[in-house]
Amino acid sequence: MATERCFTAPIGEIDHSDPNWNRRKDAIPSTIVIGKMWADGEGYRLTRLTEDQVLVDFDHGSARNPVNWTHGKKMFTVLTALFLVLNSGISSSLPSNVVPAMMREFNVTGDLQKVLPTAVFLIGYVVGPLFFSPLSETIGRRPVLLGSFTVFLLGTIACTFAPNWPAMLVFRFICGAMGAAPQTVVGGVYADMFETPRARGRVMAFYMAAASFGPIVGPIISGCSAQYGWRWTFRIDLILVGCSWLSSLFLPETFSRVIVKKRVAILNKQSSTHSYVSQRELQSTAIQCSLKETLTRPITMMFTEPIILFSGIYLAFAYGLIFFCFQAYPIIFEGTYPLTLSLSSEWIDELSLGVWRFADSINTGTYGFDVKQTSLCYLPIGIGAASSGFVSLYYDVIYERAKAQGKGWTTIPELQRLPVACIGGPCLTISLFWLGWTANPQIYWLVPVLSGLFFGFGYQIIFISLLTYVTDAYKIYSASALAASVITRSILGAVFPLAADPMYSALGVGWGTSVLGFASLACIPIPVAFLYAGEWIRKRSTFCQQLLKDESATEDNHTTRPVTPEAV
Repeated sequence: MATERCFTAPIGEIDHSDPNWNRRKDAIPSTIVIGKMWADGEGYRLTRLTEDQVLVDFDHGSARNPVNWTHGKKMFTVLTALFLVLNSGISSSLPSNVVPAMMREFNVTGDLQKVLPTAVFLIGYVVGPLFFSPLSETIGRRPVLLGSFTVFLLGTIACTFAPNWPAMLVFRFICGAMGAAPQTVVGGVYADMFETPRARGRVMAFYMAAASFGPIVGPIISGCSAQYGWRWTFRIDLILVGCSWLSSLFLPETFSRVIVKKRVAILNKQSSTHSYVSQRELQSTAIQCSLKETLTRPITMMFTEPIILFSGIYLAFAYGLIFFCFQAYPIIFEGTYPLTLSLSSEWIDELSLGVWRFADSINTGTYGFDVKQTSLCYLPIGIGAASSGFVSLYYDVIYERAKAQGKGWTTIPELQRLPVACIGGPCLTISLFWLGWTANPQIYWLVPVLSGLFFGFGYQIIFISLLTYVTDAYKIYSASALAASVITRSILGAVFPLAADPMYSALGVGWGTSVLGFASLACIPIPVAFLYAGEWIRKRSTFCQQLLKDESATEDNHTTRPVTPEAV
């Protein structure tokens, strides 16, 4: 038997939502004197607190800890979660090119009605994160993702067989609420498995790509399948969702607190002489009062954390522009003459009527595309978005090389993520002015379409940089942080499409799109401000400072290894 050693070690976590935790009468001290430590042979470390109470935690290097999983297991989890996010994004914009056919079948009219299938889905995106993100930090990632995606699958089936317009809108709302879970929880899944900023940043880039690329794929699917009927659009989506759901059945739990909690339950069931507890359970009072705080955490973070608030504003604007384009592109590219290499005689005849007809054609900026051709105009946006990943990777290589050389600027966390966002902002602004002032029949159709390259690159690089920065800053609370971002951007995503018709009717394509360009210009200083003031903001953040305390406690707790395996 090994010699017993007594030492001081942290046993709990501070209630992050209460800044006066150390002055409460019911607060548990940060350290107590504990007894022997030993391994249980299953990857967990057991620490005797009292004669009857034993603390359970991961052993050093335990394969049960998601951080120490094999490369294959991590990649399976990454890809499975990635396709959940992608399916959610595709569904958000899926009906955009088949809404007219849906309205004809259900005898529905009105400009407001045509944006509702997308708008109610995005309203679901606002509601879902309020519950799923905090729950994932309480009951675990797997039950939230699997349960919500199962209902998402059923909602997609219901949309396919919707009998009327109100039923379709209800089913779309359900899909939106359930589809919000992957959008907010998957970032937390990745943060659970990857500790180093480099690994976490690279895998988060895939998450951002799926989150922002999915809405671009939706209109392409609906545009190409519209000729076969709108229900076929949902059938194709159902196939994609079904395949992703099958793989999600094997998705493992990644939240370490929940994994340890399950081990505690097993040990308590097997033992009649000892009481096993996790670190979280030691603060029973804090747990009892944290349910309300947990459920309201995304909203709290949105209004108390400047990083969350202003990054959310920028991301919401960029995200809203995507859904604005789904209404703007049909206005711009469908109309006066077909997609050919030469001008049609009808357009020439109209132009000869006089200057006023010429001005009117510029104001409407239409090109005569059909639904399928218009949907293909989104491809440059996707290409631009995909190219942003290479730029992010290239900058990551530069950063790691400078870090290996001991360059001083690499010690500033903001410089690892945000410089590329400072590039994306101007690209997004340029693309809007480019589209607005080249979209008229006097200019070849490919010129305004190619503005999508800058648009896709700009908004995707903003997503990658800001969301990865938020994940790095808030780590285990990243699901709630990302939920706050999803809420704000879903609100604008639902509202922006409503503005397309009236704005273009009043201002024309040129000035209407320029209004958005000026708004984009106003957002450019946000990542620049984080570069210079990010560290100052984090030092005054309740959540960021709590994370530092938790990480310090964990490091202290791991400084002592088990002295010898031993049965209780």
